[in-house]
This record gives sequence, structure tokens and C-alpha cells, in this order.
Amino acid sequence: MSGGERLGIFGGTFDPVHLAHLRAALEAAEELELDRVLFMPCAEAPHGKVIGASVEHRLAMLELAVADNPRFAVYDLEARLGGVSYTVRTLEHVRREHPGAQIFFLIGADAFFHLHTWRQPLKLFALTDFVVLARPKSPRGGILGYLQAKLDKSFYRDQQGWARLPGAGGAKRVDTTLLSISSTRLRRRAAEGRALTYLVPPAVEDYIKRMSLYRNSEGSP
Repeated sequence: MSGGERLGIFGGTFDPVHLAHLRAALEAAEELELDRVLFMPCAEAPHGKVIGASVEHRLAMLELAVADNPRFAVYDLEARLGGVSYTVRTLEHVRREHPGAQIFFLIGADAFFHLHTWRQPLKLFALTDFVVLARPKSPRGGILGYLQAKLDKSFYRDQQGWARLPGAGGAKRVDTTLLSISSTRLRRRAAEGRALTYLVPPAVEDYIKRMSLYRNSEGSP
């Protein structure tokens, strides 16, 4: 995929957003020379995952978290679409709203290696390139071997190191600083009234306290 703005889409629950999210996005943007990274919280998570804060609160926390970085912005697409967030539907809308952009979808390695279980996984490669972010305890297996075994044997490695589907997009690992911060643990700490200092941006910690977020939660994943 070539031409146009190099646009990163970073999807997730962001429940809450924390410093590991921000650092990984920054390092991916630097390595791949992305013009912008849009942080996009899901409205509802697939697979029945419990989300502790409403999408409105998660959007507000993201706005606070990215306010000091001109390369970062918040994207409310999935909040507007509503319902369970299926990536293929989301990326079709991204393409319509950002015509001509090169789309890079930032994803943790733990999620990427389940791509074969997603809705219409091969179609995704007609819509985006996947930027696979290393995370603590995430799988270290080869991206190319996984894609050939689970999706399509025609995936190949191009000269830039991308595992690519002929005529379509591809996937590439970006090794980022591994900050072992868990949103589940952050919710548990907030429920217990414990400090989130140095784990989330100060404005996000203030917002969580002010809005009494997660106080009735047990920090369930």
C-alpha cells in the first residue's frame, strides 16, 4: 500500500489508557514514520469481555492522555458505530473517512496471533497493514509462519521485512519498550483506592478519581 498520509489506527478497550499504550504508539510511529496515530476505543468488546468504564469516559481519558502530543489524536469511530466492534467493519469505515491514506493497524502480539479467529481475516489485508506490537508475555513466534499456516500459504516476506499477502497488505513486528502495565491491575488498584501515579498520565489519574471510576469494580478483565 502506498501514497497518502501514513495513518496509524490504535484500537482497544483503553480501560483505562496507560503509559504502555502511549509509549508503544510513539515508538511505532517513529519506526514506521507515521504522520498520525488515532486512538480508537471500542464501544463494546467482542468475546464477551467486560469493560469497566463507558465509552464516553474512555474517550475523555484518551483526550487527556494525548493532549500534549500533536501526532496523537482520539478517533470516536467505533463509539459512533456502536455495538460489538468487528475490525473488518471498522476498517471499511476508516477507509471511507480517510480516502487515500495508508492505514496501519496497531495491534498487540497477543491479539494478532488470534487473527485467524476474527471475522473475515483475509479481507483485513485488503484494508490495512498490521503493526504487531511486542508486549510482555506475548507470543514470540514468527509472523510469516503463522499467517501461512493459519490464513493463506501465499503470504511471503518482502524486501522491507513485511509478511505480505500478494496484491494486498501485510504484517510486521515492531519491538517496543516492554512496560508491564495491565489495565486489569489498574482497575483493581482504582477499586481499592490506591494510587495510579507513574502508571497513567496525571490527568487520567485525576479524571479517574474525580469521576470515581472503577470504584465498584473488582478489576475483572
